[in-house]
Amino acid sequence: MTLTRNGLGAGVLIVTGLVLGAGVYLAGAEMEMASPYIPEDKVMMMKKMMMMMKPDTLEASVERGKKLFNDTSLGMNKSGQSCASCHSEGGTVGGASEMEWKGMKMKVAIPTLKGAAPHFPKPMGPMKAVVTLGGMNNMCVMTFLKGMPLDLNSQAATDLTAYITTFSEGRRLEPGAMKIVPLPVPGAM
Repeated sequence: MTLTRNGLGAGVLIVTGLVLGAGVYLAGAEMEMASPYIPEDKVMMMKKMMMMMKPDTLEASVERGKKLFNDTSLGMNKSGQSCASCHSEGGTVGGASEMEWKGMKMKVAIPTLKGAAPHFPKPMGPMKAVVTLGGMNNMCVMTFLKGMPLDLNSQAATDLTAYITTFSEGRRLEPGAMKIVPLPVPGAM
């Protein structure tokens, strides 16, 4: 398999020759792969925007995140609850919450957020997809609050992550560690 630039710019690659599982090779197959990088014109716009931004502080971000954490309309959610409904002061109300995945209902233990931030990124869920703390926040917003996910590049997502990270102050980084459930719930993941 060879990767070559096709002259289209923006890092578009053409794959010539494709391996199809168990060593099967399909010669001459072409598949375009989009670049994971932001195009140069957008980078320049971002640089200009950053130069004009007013200074911000971590304390201000954490304070905005705390408001979002307690906001019952976060992500335009339909549950009428907030993150604090399950994680009062970053802890846990205990028990489990029901969720649905591919038509199957399952119980998920409600973990504490105290000490959780240093465990990210880590593999999560039945598919074992690697998830960041911001991605985990979005999973909770969508699954348990029945809301819309936050744009992970937005100020709101950054602020919520900053606030949740404060529950782990002084903790050692341990990416991939298990969630912390003080009192395990029988039958819950």
